[in-house]
Amino acid sequence: MEIRIRYVALILVAVLFFSCNNVQTKNHGPIVLGDSATIVTENDPDKLRDLVKDLTPEIKTSDVKDSIEAAQKAAAQQKEADTAKKATATTTQQAPATLTGNGLKADFGSFTFLIPDVTAKLASNPNLARANGAVYSFTSGTIAGNHIQVTAGVTKISQRYQTVIAIKNQLGTLPLETLSTTTAWQALKGTGNVYKITGLDEKMLEYPEANKNTIRAAVMKSCKRHKISRRKTEEWEASVRNARAVNQKPMFVILRSVMWKVDGKDANGKVFSKQIRVDMPL
Repeated sequence: MEIRIRYVALILVAVLFFSCNNVQTKNHGPIVLGDSATIVTENDPDKLRDLVKDLTPEIKTSDVKDSIEAAQKAAAQQKEADTAKKATATTTQQAPATLTGNGLKADFGSFTFLIPDVTAKLASNPNLARANGAVYSFTSGTIAGNHIQVTAGVTKISQRYQTVIAIKNQLGTLPLETLSTTTAWQALKGTGNVYKITGLDEKMLEYPEANKNTIRAAVMKSCKRHKISRRKTEEWEASVRNARAVNQKPMFVILRSVMWKVDGKDANGKVFSKQIRVDMPL
């Protein structure tokens, strides 16, 4: 029995010795928090240096205030520069090109209207900047077949006219105001800033229709309006006794006035509509 126990003990010692000689790694067991024996300390300062530095800038209150004020100042300066630039552009736009040449010229500020080689006397205030229209008395020149020049901004020019029947003979000239016609507005054709005046030729003028009795009544009303004596009135009536139409001598269709309506926009985009009228002598 004792021999068996020794034999078993010898086998165990042999096994244990063999196992110890074949272990190549050493197990230190789990790391225990707080155990200084399990902490590896690096003493090389180059390996302890941070490769990326944390950025923690210190911004003072005064620096923030100065930055805000600088930004506001820069914005204000930019706004002033933009405003000045716009004002300069507006000023340039508000100065329309001046029309050259002689003729009937109406300067409304927002645009200028010119009929070359026509002389007419302005019957209203010469300052037309705030006027809605202008009235002229024709002196000399030719309107029919002429043209109208305008500055930039004008988009449309319309024309209409008024005719009146008048008696012309050895007694003089007597307009028959009750026998008159005013046409509707008609747009003129234009190229660029030049518009052709059409429809004013003598043979193209419109006039009212009237019979013998209507003509006689018109003569009596005109004589009464102009305070013509009874004897002279009878003479005027006798001069048209044989007339059957208003365009039969001694009666004539006379152009009494021409009107133009000018529409457009000024340099600021404001819409305008002005009228120019030229009254013709009998």
